[in-house]
Amino acid sequence: MRLHLVTGEVDMGGAKRIMIVDDEPSMTTYLATLLEDHGYEAHCANDPEEALERIRDLRPDVILLDLLMPKKSGVTLFQKISRDESLAHIPIIVVTGIHDHMIEDFRSFFSSLKLRRPFAFLEKPVVPEELLGKVRESLAAVN
Repeated sequence: MRLHLVTGEVDMGGAKRIMIVDDEPSMTTYLATLLEDHGYEAHCANDPEEALERIRDLRPDVILLDLLMPKKSGVTLFQKISRDESLAHIPIIVVTGIHDHMIEDFRSFFSSLKLRRPFAFLEKPVVPEELLGKVRESLAAVN
């Protein structure tokens, strides 16, 4: 990791970029810390509109997406990413407070949209090893 003295930006030296989209700052901080501690470059957005702009600029390797957010939902963001040919290849891991019994409903819902399905669904609170494992699997699936 290097700090650019002129711009103040941190260069993670080729680390895989992960975009975290969640309206809870404590969750984005937790996930970013977990990912950075394991060698990933974490970027955060707290609402879907900001996230879409940052995703278009950053071109992350993986997106962690919460579904339930105020204003616009994560489902809407998922649809926009999936319909954008330049972004549709990016694996999306849904990290949500929706519990087991509703996750199946969301899986069916995503299938009915005739769009790709998220790479994985993880329930909050996330188990660190499970999240890191899904991130590794999603990166391997793309390469």
